[in-house]
Amino acid sequence: MRRFTKLAGLYLILSLSLMAEPYDRLSHAEVARKVQDKYEKIENYQASFTINGKGGKTMTGTAYYKAPANLSFDFNNPAGNRIVSDGKTLWIKIARLNAVGKQDLTLKPKEGERDIFSVAPGPGLKRLFNRYHYKFDKKEQPREIDGKPCYVLEMEQKEKVGGFENILLYIDSEKFLVYKAEATDGTGETTTITLKNIRTDIQLEGKVFQFQPDDNDQVVANPLVE
Repeated sequence: MRRFTKLAGLYLILSLSLMAEPYDRLSHAEVARKVQDKYEKIENYQASFTINGKGGKTMTGTAYYKAPANLSFDFNNPAGNRIVSDGKTLWIKIARLNAVGKQDLTLKPKEGERDIFSVAPGPGLKRLFNRYHYKFDKKEQPREIDGKPCYVLEMEQKEKVGGFENILLYIDSEKFLVYKAEATDGTGETTTITLKNIRTDIQLEGKVFQFQPDDNDQVVANPLVE
């Protein structure tokens, strides 16, 4: 169960985890708005991702998004792992365990409340900014990091409800795309997600987002809320 929850946390960040004007014309709030506006307009998205976590563990793969709500994270390390969603159902495949989590994304904790998960990058980012206080990490914005000019937003969870309490969000100041996130949980453990080779000028086919459990997979229903 913890493995499903862990991968779901990475998914939320990945789902994020998807121009520029002079600094004196942009506040941190304006940068946040521009990023959200950018992602809401994206129809197709592809990027290579690297996740560095606890104990130096590294995961790599390719992320895909197709509007309005299709997402797929295909891992090549660990090979065979996948996170796939059509906006209604989230599949989490852990190949080594022959285990698959099938999460209903339309479940609501109480009548009239929002869906448990926002899948599309645009709504997902809005939810992130609604749940975190944010500001520039330093006065110098934008500045060159990793060989490119970027804005860095320092984010702190408004209510300590578990998960990542603090996030550093690195935003390309020319394209207003998130290319890195450093997320720290309540125990002080930091997970870094880096996105490279970002493309939004492609047309993705529906088969990229297809998923069917193997015959020998054990399927666990709604592992993220049970």
